Amino acid sequence: MTQTRSIETETTMKELALCHPAVARTLDKLQINYCCNSGGKLSLAEACQQANLDVNGVITALDQARNEATVTPLENVDSPTELIHHILTTHHLFTRSELDRLDKLVSKIVERHSEARPELKKIGECYQALRDDLLPHLMKEENVLFPYIEALEKHHHGEASPPVACFGSIENPLRQMHNEHETVMALLARMRLLTNDYEPPADVCTSYRTTLQSLQALESDLLSHIALENDVLFPQAKKLAASV
Repeated sequence: MTQTRSIETETTMKELALCHPAVARTLDKLQINYCCNSGGKLSLAEACQQANLDVNGVITALDQARNEATVTPLENVDSPTELIHHILTTHHLFTRSELDRLDKLVSKIVERHSEARPELKKIGECYQALRDDLLPHLMKEENVLFPYIEALEKHHHGEASPPVACFGSIENPLRQMHNEHETVMALLARMRLLTNDYEPPADVCTSYRTTLQSLQALESDLLSHIALENDVLFPQAKKLAASV
């Protein structure tokens, strides 16, 4: 079934940027300006003309981004290796991409608006702490824990010898990952408190609003990501390790 095109050329850039975090992300990738003082009042057609982009191609990209963002990821899989692949390609990829984008967005609003909005400095500090916790956490999972779980599953199926762990019992890295998840969730709770549940003040600019939207989208994905590991993958890993 062909979907009805919901984005019109007359839609303002401010309206587009605020309609969905995935749309704002795509506008950033296309380097189309949607800031209030310069590009926010332009129509999509006018902004595309300024950026020398085909408006129909941009609409297709924006609709695709929004539609893909509404797809519920597959979570109920039997194989830990398949689940790890899903986590890497869905959650880890999104987290890294959003942190890279949010580095610029958060820095921008802190630099431009923190004098009038002192809370922004605390939001910026909380975001930096979250980023500094997440990036090494992802690397530890990708380089140590996940390969070990995959090796356990290969051994379980008779495809390889038992893997040798550098960390003793699998309980040790799982406990560490759980603790780091708790730290991340505490930082997310603080971010939500500092941003008043991501509700922007009435008089702030589009960049401020889209930054809060993106932080909320990151929170939502991280909570799903953490629950998937804590409640599904890690129990599967313990069961595999017990069979070695």
